[in-house]
Amino acid sequence: PYTCDALEYCWRKQRGIPEYSIFDISGLRSKKKFELYKSGVVKFNDIKDLSKFNASQQIQIKSEISQEQIIDKDAIKEFLDTLRYPLYHLDFETFQQAVPQFIGLRPYEQIPFQFSIHKDDGKGNLEHFKFLAEAGADPRYELALNLIKFIPQDACVLAYNMSFEKGVIRRMAEAYPQISNELMAIHDNIKDIMAPFASKSYYHPMKGSYSIKYVLPALVPELELAYKDLNLIHHGGEAMQAYAAMTFMKETEREAYKQALLEYCKLDTLAMVKILEKLYEAVH
Repeated sequence: PYTCDALEYCWRKQRGIPEYSIFDISGLRSKKKFELYKSGVVKFNDIKDLSKFNASQQIQIKSEISQEQIIDKDAIKEFLDTLRYPLYHLDFETFQQAVPQFIGLRPYEQIPFQFSIHKDDGKGNLEHFKFLAEAGADPRYELALNLIKFIPQDACVLAYNMSFEKGVIRRMAEAYPQISNELMAIHDNIKDIMAPFASKSYYHPMKGSYSIKYVLPALVPELELAYKDLNLIHHGGEAMQAYAAMTFMKETEREAYKQALLEYCKLDTLAMVKILEKLYEAVH
């Protein structure tokens, strides 16, 4: 799980393998990567025969060589046609405990403590809803109640990598059977805005990844800068650590972190709004 300390010397200096190379081709087996390397193919520009790669890998290789985006308008339109307005962009923040503090939790289970929702009416109007639990108490039930208050049961919900949001909602539905129907209605209506990028229907030179870490700077670079300009919280790891530590903070420090968490999570769903706009622009 850790980067080798000798990577820069053995890999970069000694063997001359660039930071981004054929070893970064997504979905390519290690055996095949080393066969290419041993035949003298290291950089993308060294590749002469694309037929040896599958369709997804060919998209990555072509885009990285040309440094141009590759867009399958029909596939993107097919995805967009599944969406209904108003749209609810949803993002959770969670933390984990080795020894669970609250009843009914497993060690290291993801415990949701915050969400951000951007409601888009399809006419250019955005409405923002937010929830941040008080530190020190089990946040799940109050969070679940606020979630079903803000999102109608028949609403179309968007998440980036929806398996995470779905997992959080499913576990809350199991924990609170009295509101499980309302929670599972939201769960069943979630669609994944990551799908067009995972299928490479929309591919911008982004190192073979469809993580939002690569998609966002490629499509909406101004928001990448907005994350850097945030106060105290800049990514999910910091959000998780901050919430877990808030119980032990002085009041002024706790208030500063509360505000920072709200601003960070709000930016996460705003990023999804902007990414969706780029998908619509791509097909028009």
